[in-house]
Amino acid sequence: MINFFKHLFIPHHTNNFKAKLLHADFLAVYVLIFFIFSLSVRTISKINPNILGFATDIQTDKLLILTNQKRAESGLNPLALDNRLSTAAMQKAADMFANNYWAHNSPQGKTPWDFINGSGYVYTVAGENLAKNFADSDGVVQAWMNSATHKENILRSEYSDVGFAVVNGTLNGEETTLVVQMFGNKLSAPEIAQAPVAKTTEIIPPTQAKADEVSLGTQYLSEENIYNKISTIGSVPTPPKPVEILPIAGSVVKSPIFDIGKISKTLTLAIASILMIILAVDAVFVWKKKVVRVGGKNLAHLLFLFLITGFIWFMSFGSII
Repeated sequence: MINFFKHLFIPHHTNNFKAKLLHADFLAVYVLIFFIFSLSVRTISKINPNILGFATDIQTDKLLILTNQKRAESGLNPLALDNRLSTAAMQKAADMFANNYWAHNSPQGKTPWDFINGSGYVYTVAGENLAKNFADSDGVVQAWMNSATHKENILRSEYSDVGFAVVNGTLNGEETTLVVQMFGNKLSAPEIAQAPVAKTTEIIPPTQAKADEVSLGTQYLSEENIYNKISTIGSVPTPPKPVEILPIAGSVVKSPIFDIGKISKTLTLAIASILMIILAVDAVFVWKKKVVRVGGKNLAHLLFLFLITGFIWFMSFGSII
């Protein structure tokens, strides 16, 4: 048994003085292990996701708290959770699942502003942040803050309201959790002013002054710029048509017995660490024995594996747009 491990891990006469795990023909074993692992994970997770799946704990109340914490750190007012914006966010998430896309605009040309307008929320300025495949609320907000454009949305002083949707479903053939964050600032209709009746000593029949015409401005935020659409009316604006306020998708919490994300990360780090140790031992052997090899740059391999290991350790499996 000891000789077998020497053959695998330590330069020895049985392996041509190079650990067998570093031989080119052993790469087929790594590929086979990876293939079997991937196939097993996919099969088990589809049969019973409660045993093997992705652990998720994302809640809208936590997202709201974290968002307002970031705003408070920049001296900004907190955002109020708005049911209509949350309805728009949930409808956007449902549309992405239904039409199988991951973008701000749908393949049919539907924009975030269409969902906000459809919810009955009349705004002066609005915005949207999207996220998917995150394990918890902290990871979502931190990823947004690490992106200049998403951070700008969170820290925009013009916003007063926010809505969230956290929805689980299948997108592009993979089970995922979508997080939609909608921002807005309500458009307040000004009161119709009446011209005051001039005071006089003569008694005259009272007359009613005509209401002054007022202008209401509605701003639409596009991805390129902000532009105004002005409409002039002579009476009180007609209230928006009542819309159905859907139940807010408040959270997605899944706790499988085995978390695919953690298992994959741990296994990858373990394999990379073992290879780094073997390369280090091999480099020491070559240096001490003054062995000359035509190929095999151990230092380059070590640096590459070190970078890969560090990337996997700090990486987030989620994505944002």
